[in-house]
Amino acid sequence: MKGVSRWAALGAVLFLSACSKPVLDWRNAELSNGTIYESGSNEPFNGRVTNVPHGKLEPHLGALRTVLSNLNTFQKAGMPALLGGMQYLCDVDVKDGLVADHFVCRYPDSQVVAYEGQLTEGGLKGETVFHNAGGARVVVLPMEDGKVNGRVRIYFAENPEQLSMEADVVDNGFNGELIGYHLDGQIRSKGQYANSVPTGVWEGRRKEDGTLSERITYEGGKAVSHLFYEPDGKAYLSQQRMWDLHRSIASSDDFVLTPEQDALLSEAEARYGAVRLLSPSQREAKLQAEEAQRRADKIARGLDPDCFVCDGSDKPNQ
Repeated sequence: MKGVSRWAALGAVLFLSACSKPVLDWRNAELSNGTIYESGSNEPFNGRVTNVPHGKLEPHLGALRTVLSNLNTFQKAGMPALLGGMQYLCDVDVKDGLVADHFVCRYPDSQVVAYEGQLTEGGLKGETVFHNAGGARVVVLPMEDGKVNGRVRIYFAENPEQLSMEADVVDNGFNGELIGYHLDGQIRSKGQYANSVPTGVWEGRRKEDGTLSERITYEGGKAVSHLFYEPDGKAYLSQQRMWDLHRSIASSDDFVLTPEQDALLSEAEARYGAVRLLSPSQREAKLQAEEAQRRADKIARGLDPDCFVCDGSDKPNQ
């Protein structure tokens, strides 16, 4: 029985060896016209290539880096910093010299998996989970044919169990709801996107008590209203928004304040110690009134109103 067991074990080892893929370290590989070869070979490599610099893999991943860079993390560090600059070493499956199927990327000099994915002819597919250098989950991207499609989730580096942002994405663009969170889990901001453009009403809330802190209304991708709120609910304009309205008033007679804007602007002017600017027609009317008063004053003093150097100082004292 011992002999049978020995031969059975040996057969299993040979069977597994026959089924396992050849392994090639990147330092022994050559890249020619986008095809991977074992150094000195004329036949494209088939098997697993280890320690591939992530930069060599990125051309197969579409706009992944751009998508990640554009994500708002709602925390101190941006996405590139949270992901260690994406300076990874990857183990990739290769077929006929081309990257195919599964890959795993790790942080340098570490066994911590930064992320792994599944490649198809169309690009990445399935849920792709990124981790920071400490192994904590940072971002989850639902991939389909090389594009992000679905609910993106980003987690706080300080608390990997707490979402910092989640958003609906279609073909790499925001399309639907976006919610940002404070570290304690309370909603920080919430709004809607349409084709990567903010739309409708967006609201921000305070970390301390969850009360409304600001509200922005978007139309055609532009903010047409931006109000801030005191903890007691009183609305007010920021100083920047006050100056924006002043510039609009001063630049065109066609700009007309709504009654609500007029009241808010008056409150802001009192709050920040500013004086409202005049519209072009108001400035012209003011100049005309000042000129009429100047002429009337000269006539009253017996001076030629059209003489700009005549101020009465040349007349003898009576």
